[in-house]
Amino acid sequence: MAAQFQPERYPKREFRAAWIQAVNGQFRGIPTEKLKQTLISQLNSLQEAGINAIIFQVRPEADALYASQLEPWSRFLTGRQGTPPSPYWDPLQWMIDECHRRGMELHAWIVTMPVGKWDGLGCKQLRKKMQRNIIKIKGYGYMNPETQQTADYLARICAEVTRRYD
Repeated sequence: MAAQFQPERYPKREFRAAWIQAVNGQFRGIPTEKLKQTLISQLNSLQEAGINAIIFQVRPEADALYASQLEPWSRFLTGRQGTPPSPYWDPLQWMIDECHRRGMELHAWIVTMPVGKWDGLGCKQLRKKMQRNIIKIKGYGYMNPETQQTADYLARICAEVTRRYD
C-alpha cells in the first residue's frame, strides 16, 4: 500500500524574502566597514519585519561579488571591474554568515544573460572565452541563450558558487 500525502504532517513553510541588489550604486566606492554597517542595518530591519530569507545579487554583469575563479570582481562593489575590495573581504561569505546569525537563509542571485557594456572587462573576458557566443545589442553584451556553450558556462558559475559556499 502506497503512503498517502498528509498535508497536516508537512505544513507549508513561508518564504518571506527580500532582495538586496548591487546595481543601484549603494555599494560602489563605500569603504568596507561602512558598507558592512549599512548591510547590517538592512539585515536587522528586514529581520524585524519578519523576513526569513535574503536574495543577494552576486553576479551583476559577468562579474562577481564573491571571490570567483571564473569572473572578475564586480565594478558595483569596488567601482572598477576586476579590482578586488580593499581591505579584502568576500561579500557573499560575509552575507551568508550575517544571515545565519539572524536565522535567515541566503540565496545567491546570479544574473545570466546580460554581461554589461561591450567594452567592459567582464564582457571582454567572456568574448575571449566564448568567442562568438556573446551577442552585441545597442552597446551591451548578452550571452546567447540558444547555445550549449552558454548553458555549460552558466552551469560552471552555479557550480562554483554551490561548491564554495554553504
